Amino acid sequence: MKRFFLDSIQGKIVALLLLFMTVSLGASWFTIHYTSQTIMTKEKEEKLMAFATFLDIDLGERDYNDILAAHGALHASREEKIAVLNEELLDVTDEVAAAYPGLGVGYYSRELDAILTYGPSAEFGHTVGTSIAADHPGRTVMAANEAVVRQGSMVRGEIMNAMHPLERQGEVIGYIWANELTTEIETQFNNVTNGILSVLFLFYAVAVWAAFAFSRRTMRDINYVVKGVRELRHDLTKTLVSTGGDLGDIVDSINAMAAAILKANEERKALLLAEAANQAQRDFLARMSHELRTPMNGVIGMTILARAAPGEEQRMEYIDKIHLSASLLLGIINDILDFSKIEAGKMEIETAPFNIRKIVRNVCDLVKTKVDEKGLRLDVLVDAAVPEMLNGDGLRLSQILLNLLGNAVKFTLHGSITLEIEAEPAAGDLLRLRCAVRDTGIGMSEQQLAGILKPFTQADSSTARKFGGTGLGLSISKALVELMGGNLTVTSAPDVGSAFSFSVLLAPYEGDEAEAEAGDEGAERRYDGYTLLVVEDIEINRVIAETLLADMGFAVDLAENGREGVEAFVRKAYDLIFMDIRMPVMDGLTAARQIRRTEEEWIASDALGARPPRVPIIAMTANAMREDRELSHEAGMDGHVSKPINIAEIHAALRSVLPKPQSRD
Repeated sequence: MKRFFLDSIQGKIVALLLLFMTVSLGASWFTIHYTSQTIMTKEKEEKLMAFATFLDIDLGERDYNDILAAHGALHASREEKIAVLNEELLDVTDEVAAAYPGLGVGYYSRELDAILTYGPSAEFGHTVGTSIAADHPGRTVMAANEAVVRQGSMVRGEIMNAMHPLERQGEVIGYIWANELTTEIETQFNNVTNGILSVLFLFYAVAVWAAFAFSRRTMRDINYVVKGVRELRHDLTKTLVSTGGDLGDIVDSINAMAAAILKANEERKALLLAEAANQAQRDFLARMSHELRTPMNGVIGMTILARAAPGEEQRMEYIDKIHLSASLLLGIINDILDFSKIEAGKMEIETAPFNIRKIVRNVCDLVKTKVDEKGLRLDVLVDAAVPEMLNGDGLRLSQILLNLLGNAVKFTLHGSITLEIEAEPAAGDLLRLRCAVRDTGIGMSEQQLAGILKPFTQADSSTARKFGGTGLGLSISKALVELMGGNLTVTSAPDVGSAFSFSVLLAPYEGDEAEAEAGDEGAERRYDGYTLLVVEDIEINRVIAETLLADMGFAVDLAENGREGVEAFVRKAYDLIFMDIRMPVMDGLTAARQIRRTEEEWIASDALGARPPRVPIIAMTANAMREDRELSHEAGMDGHVSKPINIAEIHAALRSVLPKPQSRD
């Protein structure tokens, strides 16, 4: 029977098919074995490097000296420093090691030349304080500042070791590693490949049985499957046609596998895009740290110099520089707040009359010092057709112009900067104001232009290092322009210059400038004879408020929290109360509600006496968002002054709640 079967055409075909399948099985196993090994090794390398990177991120902006300084051990002995750093970092390395059995992770200090942690510490704690060998790859990692993955014999034996340099403030202070025993990796690989081999043998057995039982149909169905798989190799969106019978499940499995691979590819693309976005934000945070620390260093440094200055003239010079640094710091904070409001959809455009030419003069005055320092020429061309007075958000328009002119000055090393403003009729009674800022600066390539208006972005990574900046100014300007009914565009060429153009919709102002600025008079009023209560929990803020208000003539009393403020109000009649919002014991909103309830009770019981029926309460707080103002109003407050304190804003608030007092002589 066997001989008859093999002598038949069908038998020969089946035998040839079995031979082919056997060879294919061996080739597949060989290919899968080495492909799986390569893929798994690469996956292990990436996973180990990810653990090392995680430890770097977990450390945050701190370096080893920051940790030592926080524990008062900056000048301790080497052994004491190692002990402090080990205690601070041990938990995270043990936690990471425990989450992935077989993993070994740790920190190394280049300065101390010692292992700081090696988790799991229960197994490798004895290595803390020891140095690595002179030929250890970790020394290459620290010297070259490049992450590597190496296999070889190290502290814990034959391992795969991912090593990541630890860089802070532009200096490599050590490295972080994550490693795994090669024996464990080989065990995992063997388990995977044995599983694959089992599946292959299962398919082989099914195919042999099917070949003998249904030779003709099986060969036909296999032909369909092979053809479909070949198509899938070039296009995973294709679907194998179900053949039915015994190969139907295999076809369905292949289709499901192709769909899973296709989905995995899409998820990987999405992950890469997300990682790119995360990298942009990480770069932004690094720049932001530098931008915040620079003016803060100016404030602190100049304060130290001012305190030690021998003469009044030099002291005033230092104080002026302190004010400049603080203003720069406030500008950065305002950029962050503006971006947050834009992202949350809470940025609102105000409408008020303003003098466009006065705004242009003020903005140009702000950049003039830098223009003169760099020897540049600033040309301002305001078309005669532009009305003197317009209705809109003059403050935001100033912000946009200052951003664009400031950038032009920053990136122009020689030549000129030109500001052009024109106006043309728009729909209805509106005007379209067109503004353009052109410079002869360093310019940008087409690739740099593609992302220049996106948040957290600058032309390239060297821009922040050379010129500074947060990367938010242009994205904020673009959003403000769009909120004002226009759009912002940019053209540029390397070493030629850049041109930023935008248009906004504004309404002409029907009144005159005198009417528009009528509310600005009276900044020098006196308030002699008025009694005032300041409720503020921060001592330095109490001192500032008391000094400024006493200089205006107020008799000032102080309270350190809302409860003390309410008690002071009950004891004494005040003409005005300045109330902080966030305070211990009782916050300002609660205190304001309590005062209003007390006033209502006095009115109902006719117990007011000589008191006014309602004492004005003005919130004086760092909570400057629109919703904060609404909460203050709902709590019964009559005004809102934001911190840092602005004298003009205080005068405006006083004029709104107090009758006009005698002017200063």
